[in-house]
Amino acid sequence: MVKSPKIERVNALDSYFPKNKKFNGEAKIDFELVRDFKLNQIVTWPIKMNNLKKYFKSLNINSDYLKPGIVCQYGSAHVVRVEPYKWWVLNDYSNVFGGIDRVFVMDIDLSHSFVQIKISGIFSTRVLTHFVPVDIREKQFPVGKLITTSIQQVSTKLWRSQNHWKIFLPRSYSESIWQLISEAAEQYEFKKE
Repeated sequence: MVKSPKIERVNALDSYFPKNKKFNGEAKIDFELVRDFKLNQIVTWPIKMNNLKKYFKSLNINSDYLKPGIVCQYGSAHVVRVEPYKWWVLNDYSNVFGGIDRVFVMDIDLSHSFVQIKISGIFSTRVLTHFVPVDIREKQFPVGKLITTSIQQVSTKLWRSQNHWKIFLPRSYSESIWQLISEAAEQYEFKKE
C-alpha cells in the first residue's frame, strides 16, 4: 500500500494572522488563528448506535458523549456530539478514535473544511453577541459546551472553553465573516495588523 503524502493546509485566513504574531492573553479582545488542528466527523446509523456506544465505553469515556453539545476530553482529544448520529473528534493526534470499526461508522476528515479562531479577552462574549442569535451568557452556555449556530446566515460551531471561545467557520465563508467580526471588535480596542 502506497502511503499518501501529507497535504499542506493553506488556511483561508493566513494573510490576516501573521505567523509570528504573539497571542496577547492580557488584551481586552484578541484573536488567534488555530493552524493545523485535526477535525474528524464520525457518523453512524441508528441500527449501529449500540456498536459505537460499546466502543466509547471501551475507552472509558463518561456517558456525556451521548449528550448533544457536551465536549468530552479523552487524552489530548475532544469528542462532542454535534447531531443525533454525528460526533466531532478534535485533535486526535494519537488516533485513538481511528480504531473504530468502519462497518458501523463513517470517519470523515473535515480538517481542511473549517477555519478555527480562538477569541479571548473580557470583551470576547460581547463581540460574539453582535453576531450569534443565541443566548451565550454562562448560565445558558456553560464552559465545555459546543453548539451549532449561525453568523450572517452561515452555519458555524461555537465552543466555550475555560478562558476563551473557539469558533469554527466554513472555509469558504471565513474571510467575509472574519472581516465583520474584526470590524465589530475595533470598538472594543482591537487593532488589526
